[in-house]
Order: sequence, then C-alpha cells, then structure tokens
Amino acid sequence: MKVTVYTIKDCAFSKQEKEYLNASKLVFEEKDLETNKDFLTEMLAISNNFAGTPVTRVEKDDGTIAVLKGFTKEEFDTTFGFTASPTTPGSENPTPTVVPPPINDTPIPPVVETPSAEVVSPALIPTPPVETPVVETPVTNDPLKSVMDDLQAKAEPTPAVVETPPADAPSIPDFPAK
Repeated sequence: MKVTVYTIKDCAFSKQEKEYLNASKLVFEEKDLETNKDFLTEMLAISNNFAGTPVTRVEKDDGTIAVLKGFTKEEFDTTFGFTASPTTPGSENPTPTVVPPPINDTPIPPVVETPSAEVVSPALIPTPPVETPVVETPVTNDPLKSVMDDLQAKAEPTPAVVETPPADAPSIPDFPAK
C-alpha cells in the first residue's frame, strides 16, 4: 500500500492525520505544498480541485485508489480496514457509508401568518360603464385656415429678452478680435 499526504505546516488537520498514520504504523510520503509548488498542482489534479489540506491518496495493494479530502478518523479507519464496513444481509459487497451533508446552522426566520381577506378576482368585480365626455370642436369653414394660423405664429420671431446688468456690476472690457 502506498499513502501520499499533501500538507502544509500550519494545518491542524494535517498534524492530526500524520499522528494518526504514525500511531497506526502506516508508512506515508508527505508532500509539503509550501516547499514545492508542483505538489499543489499535483494535489489539485487528484482531488478534483479541492483546495484544502490535507489531501491523501491511498493506493491499495489490490490496485484501488482512494482520495481522502480533509481528515476524519472514521473515514480513515474505513479506508484502511480498521473497522468493518456495514454489509447488507445476503450480500458480499459492502454498503457505502453515507455521510450526511454539513448542517447549515443559519437560523431561518419564522413564517408569520396573518389573517387574509377573501381574494376576489378583478374580473369578477363589476365596473360601472365609463362615459366618454363629448368635446365640441369649433367648426371652421376653411380647414387650411387653422394650419396657416399655426405656421404664421411659428414664423413670427419672438422678442428676445435682454437683461441689463445691475448698476454696481463691474464692466467687462471688449477685446478686439484678431
């Protein structure tokens, strides 16, 4: 069996795992990610981009390979065969251990139910008929007259408003154009 452990110096889980492996008298190769950046690339490749430590690759004598992410004693005991895997009756194949997902301990606000009024579809509410006001437009004998009046009003220039500065305002000299 070949055991490879990818670690960093300050990782408490890496220290626990190395103590576990030493106590179990298992020989392992340690690859410190801080001393060789190629080990990081190697670790990410075998762990499907898991970026935590430790990551352990166990190549068993029967050719099977297990990749363990992080360190939990129970998972290592099962992988190394220190505990019997549960089996289903009448079956030689071990039943895989199902690890529940981590519990999200974020509190969920309670749902406050308020009494609701009866909901009536807007289609069922009768609406009174809307009366369209009749606007009387003056009838002119010449339809072009109103158009001509509008054009005439637009053509006449509007007087420009010229503001005179206050008497105490400083005068600005007029510079000649070059």
